[in-house]
Amino acid sequence: MIKLPSCQSTNTMASDLLAGNKLVHGTVISTDKQTAGKGQRGNTWESAPGQNLTFSVVVSPLFLPVSKQFELTVIASLAIVKTLHALGLKSSRIKWPNDIFAGHGKIAGILIENIVRSNQLEWSILGIGLNVNQVVFRTSGATSVKLELGHEQSLDQILELLLKSLNEYYSMLKSGRIQVLRDQYTHNLMWINERRDFLDTHQRRRISGEIVRINHEGKLVIRSDGKESVYDNKQIVFIT
Repeated sequence: MIKLPSCQSTNTMASDLLAGNKLVHGTVISTDKQTAGKGQRGNTWESAPGQNLTFSVVVSPLFLPVSKQFELTVIASLAIVKTLHALGLKSSRIKWPNDIFAGHGKIAGILIENIVRSNQLEWSILGIGLNVNQVVFRTSGATSVKLELGHEQSLDQILELLLKSLNEYYSMLKSGRIQVLRDQYTHNLMWINERRDFLDTHQRRRISGEIVRINHEGKLVIRSDGKESVYDNKQIVFIT
């Protein structure tokens, strides 16, 4: 465990240390304050200093083909949901592909960055941001464990729970239990088999359909007008 009082981003720090061959599998880098936390699609991750969990876990999944890299998002998502369920947040669900929602809004996000050598996943950096004790957000639609449960939480205890769950799911992944993990991911997916509206950004049109599954590449499969279409996260927007 590497604990930093502050840094730009734990993912960036992990990447820099890996470039210098200074990390081993299983290293956790955490910080009380991220000055440039990274989110999906180049977004930033808002986190008040000392109130939330912002950390990265470095793994070396040499057993996992590049084509299966979405499974890392699966296990990180499941680890967060399991932790939140243990805390009493039974409403916690995964919003495809890598956000976690609970109660009144988004409570956690995941950013995974890979280092590939010869079509092999040499290193993966699992960046996780979990809102714990923050109660005021500039971003609309955000929530925290404290906001949902009404009382202060121990960051250290939640981190310990989360890392334990992540290790369990990583072991399952390494042992080849991909379908079991996928089934659990789908079970915890928001809006699965529910009629919803989406924006198809590729065809620039609004569609109404149902999420039916995640395909083998981790893409979203939506059934609309009796036809199934496949989307990556740049091609579809959820309309709430």
